Amino acid sequence: MEQLRGFEKERDEYVWKLNKILYGTMQGAHDWTENLDRIFKGHRYYKSKANPQICLYVFGNEFMLIST
Repeated sequence: MEQLRGFEKERDEYVWKLNKILYGTMQGAHDWTENLDRIFKGHRYYKSKANPQICLYVFGNEFMLIST
């Protein structure tokens, strides 16, 4: 993480606050998984009971599998 251009000298004494979870943080993977699950549920996908990384969408006689 770097300070923005123009703030290097004026803001050296400030502590930076991370406003958004980033993929590199420890919490990032957990939050990414929860967000992805919420999106899949919103589109009526079902999680596989055998493997939670596989989501299933059924429409008529066809189905779609997505593995993350």
